Amino acid sequence: MASGGRILPGWGKVGQSGGMEMFLGEYVHSIDSKGRIAIPARFRAKIERGAVLTRGVDTCLYVYPMEIWEQKARELDAAITDPRQRRLVERRFFGMAFEIELDRQGRIVIPAKFRQYAGLNGDATIVGARDRFEVWSTEQWNAYTEEMAAEDLSGLPLPF
Repeated sequence: MASGGRILPGWGKVGQSGGMEMFLGEYVHSIDSKGRIAIPARFRAKIERGAVLTRGVDTCLYVYPMEIWEQKARELDAAITDPRQRRLVERRFFGMAFEIELDRQGRIVIPAKFRQYAGLNGDATIVGARDRFEVWSTEQWNAYTEEMAAEDLSGLPLPF
């Protein structure tokens, strides 16, 4: 079976939804002095054809597989019709983006300006977020999850 997924009765392949490979889970890894971080083995196959690193909306980094990044670029024209706002988003997410590749040890290099933005030094938490994964300072992630736990989601139309 491709991608190492398991079949569960009535659920389909774990980590897939409608054909989309999803990033799931939370992993803590160290960033070395050269800015390299090991990517969880479960995520590597999803970015082996390349990926894009960009600043997140929160103080974290987003990593998108190249195919998803290209899809987001196509969706942007339909989602934001005001040319000024679209240019702002393009500059924020595309202008500050960086193409990344896995090395032989399954690591990526996070450039210094991105490490500085996200407050990364030492340990980092890699968080699966459906079509992307995020890289957080472990300290900031822990603070965020405490804050997030207090949020009331009961009024949202959640499918689960």
